[in-house]
Amino acid sequence: MKPAPFDYCRPATVVEAVEALGSAESGRVLAGGQSLIPAMNFRLTDVSLLVDIGHVTDLPGVDTEVAGVTVGATATQSRVLNDDDAARVVPGLRAALRHVGHLQIRNRGTVCGSIAHADPAAELPALAVAAGAVIGITGPDGHRTVAASDFFLGPFWTALSDAEVVTEVHFPAAPVGSVTSVDEISRRAGDFAVAGLVAVIEVGDGAVRSARLVGFGVGGAPARLASAEAAMAGWAPDHPDRRLMEAAVEDTADAFDDIHATAWYRREAVATLLVRAARRALANGETS
Repeated sequence: MKPAPFDYCRPATVVEAVEALGSAESGRVLAGGQSLIPAMNFRLTDVSLLVDIGHVTDLPGVDTEVAGVTVGATATQSRVLNDDDAARVVPGLRAALRHVGHLQIRNRGTVCGSIAHADPAAELPALAVAAGAVIGITGPDGHRTVAASDFFLGPFWTALSDAEVVTEVHFPAAPVGSVTSVDEISRRAGDFAVAGLVAVIEVGDGAVRSARLVGFGVGGAPARLASAEAAMAGWAPDHPDRRLMEAAVEDTADAFDDIHATAWYRREAVATLLVRAARRALANGETS
């Protein structure tokens, strides 16, 4: 299929992009286009104006500092994946991006685009919540920031208004002594996750000190697993797995059924991934 007729513009600045979006009946931002263009071709989304930000000059690239990594709106997933400095400061970026699509997808797709798209089965939104990322947004009223935990409201639904653009996402540096893992179950490598888990686990003295755990692919938006986080505190390899798994099942009580998996399967999958993440974190922490 082909998309419905639409207008196209290519602004040179963020201000021009915001003005174009504000003037459109249903404007959409084009960065990598790996999700938007297929949706337009299948006429799953209504677009009257496509605002291509690929040539906007005042967007950041990939800025790595001791405090964290800031990824600009046009930085491709491959660029971030292959950035060794970014991987050292925020290991979760590389861990998540290894699961995203395939090479051709990552060469065009952007980190900010995936976050703005807010697919509930995507890895980067879940990482943003687990890492405590902050999303930078520019709109008619200027620039504002939103914590990732407040940004994702539901399936493909975010805190963005119609005339706003995600300009950058800041990922804080991983805590000292922590291990970040991104794990998922999918039909094939590169497919969207049937169920997944992002875990930022701090370890010490052979046990888990604290954890930030986010499930994805099980609900309408990435969500912290509060009961599992509490159960993880003080957990060691000689402790039984059952309590961790029960806590994860409790946290994913609202998991859904679809053609890919049952809600029961998704809950059990996240529980299994949680135990795997805990054991890997402790093994890696003891050898680091």
